[in-house]
Amino acid sequence: MPTRRKTKRPASRRHGASRTATKRAGKHALLHSPLLHAPELQLIYDTAPVGLAFLTPDCRYSQINQRLTEICGISVADHIGCSVRETVPQVAEAVEGIVAKIMRTGEPVMGIEVRGQKADKSNADHVWTTNWHPLRGADGSIVGVNVVAEDITERKRAEAAINASQQALRESETRFRELADNMNQCAWTADPSGARYWYNKRWYDYSGTTFEEMQGLGWHKLHHPDHLQRVIHHQRHCFQTGTPWEDTFPLRGRDGTYRWFLSRAQPIRDEAGEVIRWFGTNTDITEQLEAEKALRELNDTLEHRVADETRARLQIWNVSQDLLVISDLKGVYLSVNPAWTATLGWPMADLVGKTSSWLLHPDDWERTKAEVARLASGQKTIFFESRFRDTEGNYHWLSWKAAPDGDRLYAMGRDVTELKTAEAKLRETQQELAQVARRTTMVAMSAAIAHEIKQPLGAIVAHANAGLRWLNRTPPDLDEVRETFKYIAADGHRASEAIQSVRALFSRSDQANAAVDANELIRETVALAYGDLSTAGVETQLELAPRLPSVHGHRGQLQQVILNLVTNATDAMRATTGRARVLRVVSKPSDIDGVAISLEDTGIGIDPRNAERIFDAFFTTKSSGMGMGLAICRSIIEAHGGSLSASRGVPNGSVFRVVLPAASL
Repeated sequence: MPTRRKTKRPASRRHGASRTATKRAGKHALLHSPLLHAPELQLIYDTAPVGLAFLTPDCRYSQINQRLTEICGISVADHIGCSVRETVPQVAEAVEGIVAKIMRTGEPVMGIEVRGQKADKSNADHVWTTNWHPLRGADGSIVGVNVVAEDITERKRAEAAINASQQALRESETRFRELADNMNQCAWTADPSGARYWYNKRWYDYSGTTFEEMQGLGWHKLHHPDHLQRVIHHQRHCFQTGTPWEDTFPLRGRDGTYRWFLSRAQPIRDEAGEVIRWFGTNTDITEQLEAEKALRELNDTLEHRVADETRARLQIWNVSQDLLVISDLKGVYLSVNPAWTATLGWPMADLVGKTSSWLLHPDDWERTKAEVARLASGQKTIFFESRFRDTEGNYHWLSWKAAPDGDRLYAMGRDVTELKTAEAKLRETQQELAQVARRTTMVAMSAAIAHEIKQPLGAIVAHANAGLRWLNRTPPDLDEVRETFKYIAADGHRASEAIQSVRALFSRSDQANAAVDANELIRETVALAYGDLSTAGVETQLELAPRLPSVHGHRGQLQQVILNLVTNATDAMRATTGRARVLRVVSKPSDIDGVAISLEDTGIGIDPRNAERIFDAFFTTKSSGMGMGLAICRSIIEAHGGSLSASRGVPNGSVFRVVLPAASL
């Protein structure tokens, strides 16, 4: 037969084969060990409620039951003969250390906890406690280690639940004490019989006591003697019957004064409904009781006060001579006072339920309608005039004040018909007097000027005739003519000085050097012209700069200038339609260290053709004017060292500007 050629295997394969042979030999030896064939031991392994295993000194499994394999998920057969490092390498180091320690000391190792080691992590939350015991042979030497593993997962979960409950209970108690110690009320707890065993911080802060002082019936000392027995009796009854307790009584504070408390206690019951403790509070209601007392005292007199005020208001409503009315937001009258009948003659039944449109003068319809709408929008009426017809067909001027309140309008009207008539007559008289004064002034001034310049003019004529005679000589005596011209020039200067002296005479006054507040002067002048402005429907806007310098001058003359300019502006706006009639008066510091006053109107404006002539004497655009007003105004302002100018307004109207120098210090 041919001889088989042997080939040499690689070293690695030889070593692997060696390990495999060793494993097989060890497994064979263990499988044929007498221990494995003991039926009693096998029965214990199969029926034990815990995991069991036997490890050789080199950490190989010679026996293991099904329960222990639940830790790693590897079958019993795959354990037998294999080492721990081959089956569960992740715990091999720890197991080898335990076995080595037992082999070295001969002492068991107890209570080692391990978690599930299955590859799919399905038992990672399971816990086993393991105990490791040495097994000795007949000669006393350690031949291996018995391992007992008990699944304590449920026990761990129960312990965790208990720990969590205890932690939650501790946290709940902490929160309760924090809440109780920081609440504004005094709080306490008592056992089922009513014996108190805890008070919060607020109790001790208020009472100034300690827990030791409150032991037993120590709380009695804080009660007022007049209330103590009643409180004890009522509280004992509630504690005995298990019903909630509530009472009000005074308690003494640390300063010795008593304050009133509303006290309550609620029974805390267990699942069986038995009272296990009481929780009570004491709430300070001293301020509340005092407020209630004050409110009761107020209520005792409120009805009388309301009745008195109602009577007073009703009396005012009935006896007032002013026309009082309450209307809705559309102006429909809801209630009127008797003054309507007394003034206009209309009975209340004819007025209530209607607006004022049927009584108004036709020229006042639109203005009144707009004013009612303005009131309905929430604005007040400070001044408004309209004409109402009485039962005889005559119209009465009524001056109104009104204010909105919710869905109602409240208005008061005063009959100013007689006042209007008197104002009209007064204006006519003032105008007549002004005309007379102007004419008188002109006559006086003319007479004075004529008187003063009569002599210089006569001298000029005489010298002129003499000069002509000297010129008519043959040859002309030029030296005499020249001398005559000198006399004529001197007489001309004398005439000019005469005119200036007359002008100064008419402007002379005790107030010539008085300090004048320009803003005050404007306000007073506008107030004097208020009637004319109101009648013409002119809205006045004052824009007066604060802290203006004073000017020196004749207060009456300066006021006459402002009044004349205001009157001219009013006249210029009387015929204006289609736009608002507004007079804007502005004061401010001027560029020359003085005061500048401008009056701007929305009237017909200045015709550019007349712009250079409006200040000329005897020039006027009014049918009844004399043409002296603006000329005199400019003369007065210039006599005070100032200037008066005029320009067209933008987009309409005219602007007059007065500039006066500041008074020297």
